[in-house]
Amino acid sequence: MTTSPTNAPGNAARSEALAALADRQFDLAIVGGGITGAGIARDASLRGLKVALVEKLDFAAGTSSKSSKMVHGGLRYLENGELGLVFESVNERNFLMTRARHLVRPLPFMVASYRGDRRWLSTIDLGVWIYEALCLFRTPTGRLHETIGPRRAAELEPGLKRDGLKGCVVYADAQTDDARLTLENVLDAKANGAVVLNHARAGALLREGDRVTGVTVHDSLGGGSVDVRAKLVVNATGPWSDEVRALAGSPGMLKPARGSHVVVDAQRLPVTHALMMFAPRDQRVVFTIPWGPGRTVIGTTDTFYEGSLDDVHADTDDVQYLLDTANKYFPDSKLVLADVLATWSGLRPLVKPDKDVNASKVSREHLVESKPGFMSISGGKLTTYRRMAEELVDQALTEHLGGMRPHSTAKRPLPGGVGLNSEDDVEARHAALEGFGRDVAQNLVSMYGSRAAMVTERIARDASAGEKLDAELGLLWAQVDEAVDVELAATLDDVLSRRVPLLLRGRDQGLSVAEAVAARMATKLGWSEARRATELAGYRAVVERSRRFRV
Repeated sequence: MTTSPTNAPGNAARSEALAALADRQFDLAIVGGGITGAGIARDASLRGLKVALVEKLDFAAGTSSKSSKMVHGGLRYLENGELGLVFESVNERNFLMTRARHLVRPLPFMVASYRGDRRWLSTIDLGVWIYEALCLFRTPTGRLHETIGPRRAAELEPGLKRDGLKGCVVYADAQTDDARLTLENVLDAKANGAVVLNHARAGALLREGDRVTGVTVHDSLGGGSVDVRAKLVVNATGPWSDEVRALAGSPGMLKPARGSHVVVDAQRLPVTHALMMFAPRDQRVVFTIPWGPGRTVIGTTDTFYEGSLDDVHADTDDVQYLLDTANKYFPDSKLVLADVLATWSGLRPLVKPDKDVNASKVSREHLVESKPGFMSISGGKLTTYRRMAEELVDQALTEHLGGMRPHSTAKRPLPGGVGLNSEDDVEARHAALEGFGRDVAQNLVSMYGSRAAMVTERIARDASAGEKLDAELGLLWAQVDEAVDVELAATLDDVLSRRVPLLLRGRDQGLSVAEAVAARMATKLGWSEARRATELAGYRAVVERSRRFRV
């Protein structure tokens, strides 16, 4: 059945959400659609609460799509003595690997030790034993770490510098698609009754005396505003938390840190492990990370940031710092600025430290603040988002909403994880899609899990949807349709940056297909020529920001 543009699912869902925001009384109105806000919305909606979730840009458009794409305990946090954070993180990692098996996958890690390093091989080995003990030796691969000599290390990573190499420790952690992890939390919250809306900017807080009773929300795409009434407004805006806290009359508590990453062709830097490196400039931890077909990521930087929160980008110094680190460990690669295909840069919402330390030493623990009708959550890690959400909703119920209700996120898989109870189930999904080509099958299962059938059904109805957007990466036109019709994408940037992330993976960052994707979206959403031109200009500006380090 064809759908007219004005009645397209994306438009209809947006209109319904705006009407519901204006008409209903909510228990929670959550401001911020990153991983923390999405996790809170899912947890609260599963407990039967009436939930609204608004995001000024797109879901995961901020920090939550600009992480290192790793779900891990943070081996380096052991050096800071943060045993509690590591314990929580490694166990949440194991949980996510069973509840979002398609999105959170095992990734082999390697730590190399060279002559003259301050970290001895035996010290690294001991640290990993402690790391594995904190998750009761339940590792992502089911195997414990091993310490290997230089010869074996060279077999595993042929490009690794051999001069002075004493040995390596090999262990396992996990990798994820952070934007899709966020999106699946949003979709599950919506499926359980939450009203969710992106491109909806929170404005003034509504009040009755000293109590916050809601928030004014401005529709960034259609114009106009609505007052959203709620028993409790939750500020989950990450690096922007201080701006929302100021609306509630609270002082700032954050000191954001910028983390930048670069993407290079895997042929220029071929790795099979996430290698933990120590930057020659300051001995900070940096990783090279194998990232899907044909790409390697190097990251991250970690420096305090004082610029515009809405215009964060990797600068030349960031990129050179990362390339210098990779070149130290992989000297034959000889990476230069021209090798960089893409960059991304995000802000960690770190809580201000009590003393003057560098950003890498600031704790990743989170804090929750509560006052009448208003709660704010700051700090934290991607890996621990579910526990953070559970804690906040527990506190919201006991302090603001009339008493505890049992939580269920520990039992319920994310939407794409339904039916994926073992690795055999994942392989069965791959096998079922092999007819589309191995590259397409792997992409569809890793991105959608058990939801992949929704994408392939589109191809049965429209053969053109089975054509590739990008031959190298195995992405399909059907995924653009899925993004608009089901996954709440409302702009070209939403699609090409996060739903079908050519911005980060594409050799030309999606510019060669941007006009065609905009035309397809225009047909589906009824865009005018002016709106289509605006979308193209907006996306090109996003690409320009990721390339600004070249200037």
